Amino acid sequence: MSKKKKTIEELLEEALVPKEEQTYEVPENWVYFKFTSIFDVQGGTQPPKSQFVDEEREGYVRLVQIRDFSSDKYKTYIPNTQKLRKMKEEDILIARYGASIGRILTGLSGAYNVALAKVVYPKGKVDKKFLFWLLKSEHFQIPLMGISRSAQSGFNKNDLSYFKMPLPPLNEQKRIAEKVERLLSKIEEAKQLIEEAKETFELRRAAILDKAFRGELTRKWRGENADITTANEWIEQINLLKEGTKTKYKDQLDSSILEKLYKLPKEWKWVHLNDLIEASTYGTSAKTNDDVTGTPVLRMGNIVDGYLELNNLKYLPNNHEDVLKYDLQTNDLLFNRTNSYELVGKTSVITEDVSERFTFASYLIRVRLFYKDFLASYVSHYINSHVGRKILLSMVTQQVGQANINSQKLASLPIPLPSQEEVMEITNWLNNYRELESKQKEMILVEENIEALKQSILSKAFRGELGTNDPGEESAIELLKEVLQEQVK
Repeated sequence: MSKKKKTIEELLEEALVPKEEQTYEVPENWVYFKFTSIFDVQGGTQPPKSQFVDEEREGYVRLVQIRDFSSDKYKTYIPNTQKLRKMKEEDILIARYGASIGRILTGLSGAYNVALAKVVYPKGKVDKKFLFWLLKSEHFQIPLMGISRSAQSGFNKNDLSYFKMPLPPLNEQKRIAEKVERLLSKIEEAKQLIEEAKETFELRRAAILDKAFRGELTRKWRGENADITTANEWIEQINLLKEGTKTKYKDQLDSSILEKLYKLPKEWKWVHLNDLIEASTYGTSAKTNDDVTGTPVLRMGNIVDGYLELNNLKYLPNNHEDVLKYDLQTNDLLFNRTNSYELVGKTSVITEDVSERFTFASYLIRVRLFYKDFLASYVSHYINSHVGRKILLSMVTQQVGQANINSQKLASLPIPLPSQEEVMEITNWLNNYRELESKQKEMILVEENIEALKQSILSKAFRGELGTNDPGEESAIELLKEVLQEQVK
């Protein structure tokens, strides 16, 4: 006995979301419907890998996978059979698995695999571009992420059956899609300008630091201050202070690096960092906690781009012996000795607001210099520059997932040393430049909010808040009825 078809009234009752259950308030001529009342999703097929080839052949079709929407680098082809699920370029697909779950994809043709699901929708009643952006919006993405099944097992049509979606009249769908694309295009243009500005900042910084540590930035200054002391004279003063202190570290620098070091002005001198060090030590390895009444412990993640970022802190009890043992003073340096290859060696100066209130962890080295009020910022700028890092990274010991520079290698780092007066001049110049750069970067911090801005536009679009709706247009419920009528036939 065949199953009795439901009437249009029954289908409409099942499809509509009661006003009190609607996610957001929408214009009067819109309706809320349940996703699967008018949409379907069709999962792909997964042929055996033994059939895969990496070049086009007669009788073969491209197998479209999630990665193919980002790159054509791994094109795969399979025998073309009737069993395959096919897609056209204009079709909309949803990624079903893993980290990509919820990605909305379009623009390729071929047979699609099981990691993708094609959205089947009533053409002529639902605008394709409207649907594409609706699926990218919070109306679809938030409930999708909330599905209780694991991301690896994906989703099916039944999982989507309770998703509540807004439906405007057809002309309003088209206006929404057009405005969304226009606004998002402007955001993308802004993002590109931001990226270009960031690249300009990096290139300009690299050029200035290069000139600073070659003596070119202060060439005119030296010509106007001929009576300054030389670096050799300053080192002699430091050596007098070093008498009776700990023996210097053994030089561990690759001699070939020394041979490649650039030529300095005659008043300058290549020295090892150890020539300037009063004391250095690793930090505490004691177990920390989250008790904010204790003493905060600086860790490697707190050193970012030459600055200290005081977040995600851990603590030691105030009376812990390591709090006094590993104290910090203004103009101490903290050096990141263990991290990824890209981050190892990052260094920051301890500022007055941090000293006497913090201690530091064992993956950091505290370096206390002679004449630290003059030298700390200069040495930090140098170590963080591409000039200093190029030499520093040649001294790295790499292990699984980590890079390391011990205190002896750090002490061997070559430093281009000017006179005391010129160090002050260079440091003031670089500090002023960083302050100016920071202010400029504040103007482009909108980059961090771009994704939020995109979602805000999509959110407004599908709540009817973009100013495109015409309240005089026929209600979308008539459109919904037309779609459901096809199911009654």
